[in-house]
Amino acid sequence: MNTAQTSLRVSTLVSRGRRGIDRYGWRALSKEVFVRSSRPALAPLAAHQLHRRAANVQSIDEILDLAFEFKPCGISIRPCQSRWEIRHLLEEVANVRPRAMLEIGTATGGSLLAFTRVSAPDAHVLSVDLPHGAFGGGYPMWKVPLYKAFATDHQRLDLIRGNSHSQQTFAEVEARLKGRPLDFLFIDGDHTYDGVQADFEQYKSLVRPGGLIAFHDIAPPHSDSAAIDDPGDVPQFWTDLTARQPSRAFIDPNSRGCFGIGVLTA
Repeated sequence: MNTAQTSLRVSTLVSRGRRGIDRYGWRALSKEVFVRSSRPALAPLAAHQLHRRAANVQSIDEILDLAFEFKPCGISIRPCQSRWEIRHLLEEVANVRPRAMLEIGTATGGSLLAFTRVSAPDAHVLSVDLPHGAFGGGYPMWKVPLYKAFATDHQRLDLIRGNSHSQQTFAEVEARLKGRPLDFLFIDGDHTYDGVQADFEQYKSLVRPGGLIAFHDIAPPHSDSAAIDDPGDVPQFWTDLTARQPSRAFIDPNSRGCFGIGVLTA
C-alpha cells in the first residue's frame, strides 16, 4: 500500500469514527464496536440458541416471530421484508411443502430461515448470495454456522456464495440438485432489469411444472411517501412479465412504499 492509499484509508477511518461518535456518542459507540467485533466468535453460540428455539416453533406466526425478533449476542437475522407480505407468501409455500427450493439473495437470513420451516422435513434448501453485492450486501463468512442452523435435523442446506448470473454458479446449483426439480424459487438478488430477468430466465428451467416462482420488491415506491427500500427495476420487470401470464401479488396495504411480493406458477 503506497502513501496516498494509506492516507486515504486513514482519512476514511477517521471520517467513519466521527460519524459513529455523532450517531452513538462515545460510550454507545465503544459498546457497538465491541459487540460488532465479538460477533464472529459468538456466532456458534447464536446458532445453538437458534436451533433450540426453532425446534419449538409450529405456526407461521411463530416462525415469523423468531425471524424478526431473534437477536442473541447482537446478531440479527431480521428479514428485509414486510411481515404482512412474507406471511402470505409462506402460506402459499407451506401448501406446496417444497422438497427442493432455492433462494437467490439471502442477505440477513430471516427469509431463508422461514422458508426452511415451511418446507418438507427432508427438504433440500439452497441459497445463492453474492458477497459484497450491490443489493443486500451479502453476508460475512462468520454467519455461515448460524445459517446452517436454520435447517431441521433431516434437511440439507447448501449455501452457495457467488454471482447468480455466472454459469459456474448455475452449474453448481444443478450439480447439487442432482436432477431433482425445484418446487419453489425465490428471486431477491440483482434488482436491475437485466439482472432480475437473467435470474428468472436461467433458474426457471430448474422449477417443476406447477412449482412456485416468487419475486421480492415488485411494488414501486409511493410518490407521496418515503420509500423504505429501493426496488430498482424489479417493478418494471414484474409489470412486463405478468402482462403475458397469470400472477398474484401481495402488497402490504400499510406499507410506506416499495417491497411487495409477486408469485407465478411455473
